[in-house]
Amino acid sequence: MTITTLTTQELETKTLEQRVVEWTEAYANALTENYKQYRINMHSRNILNPRADLSDYAKQQLKGIEDGTEKLLKFEIKSGKKYFKIIQVDPRHSGGSVTAFVDKKTGQVYKPASWKSPAKHVRFDMRIIRERNYIHNPINTDWAGGHLYMR
Repeated sequence: MTITTLTTQELETKTLEQRVVEWTEAYANALTENYKQYRINMHSRNILNPRADLSDYAKQQLKGIEDGTEKLLKFEIKSGKKYFKIIQVDPRHSGGSVTAFVDKKTGQVYKPASWKSPAKHVRFDMRIIRERNYIHNPINTDWAGGHLYMR
């Protein structure tokens, strides 16, 4: 993830909708990175397993993650009329599942109620810096969507 420093003039000329696009991309990247770290941690624990077959498999998977040959889940953005839909895509299978909806005009993040619609309540508002920073951090986001449950 690269962080760019914008001048005051550049910040003033960007519309909220343009910022929402950037924020949504950063959110999808954080989800992808969270999944990658989850897989690394899982295989690292399995290396310590006394069963040799699990340990060998874990070593093979970790090597694949390091060299980029392991096909990991990705989180892609599909644009709709009112929302960006963040979809979990497994490159080994067709289809996918919706992880979140982001309002194109406001940057509000919703948990999905179904493939086509978000749940009623806003879970995060990316206009609020603290909330945006929280969901852009791969440590805080959960690739399975746990961070979207109401607390």
